[in-house]
Amino acid sequence: MKITEGWLMERLAASPEPLRTRLSEVVQDLNEDTDLARRLMKAACEFLDSVYGRLEDREAAFDLLVADGLLTLACEAVAASDPDHVVERCRSMGPGGELGELAARWAGRG
Repeated sequence: MKITEGWLMERLAASPEPLRTRLSEVVQDLNEDTDLARRLMKAACEFLDSVYGRLEDREAAFDLLVADGLLTLACEAVAASDPDHVVERCRSMGPGGELGELAARWAGRG
């Protein structure tokens, strides 16, 4: 299945306000040079990285929700576009991929 703008907008519509608004803003700013799942994962990691050192801040909680929404959308995009390889693709985003790189940066900051 080809992931379209309509597919993404349909997923965003199911999100509660104001999360939907923030997710929509982030999605509009994504670079279109790579596949959607990778773009969503990269944006999620940027949000996660932005909360480092301010986890006690109430605003950081909202950023964590945005990151969670982006991670969920990334996994849904993989499942919809490449169902035969969903496990491998989602794993590649994890410890050996973007999330692993983020964890390593956080560990190095401590």
